[in-house]
Amino acid sequence: MWKCKYCGSSKGMYYKDGQLEGMLCLDPECGRFNEREENDEIYDSDL
Repeated sequence: MWKCKYCGSSKGMYYKDGQLEGMLCLDPECGRFNEREENDEIYDSDL
């Protein structure tokens, strides 16, 4: 399961567009974007 590296929350949503790919933290106190790097595992959304 994914965990935000900034706040530790496990609430996240996968996001991908032309320039970004990674997980968006859905914790109301955080909301940061964790960009996927080539050596990262494929993320599964918790939604």
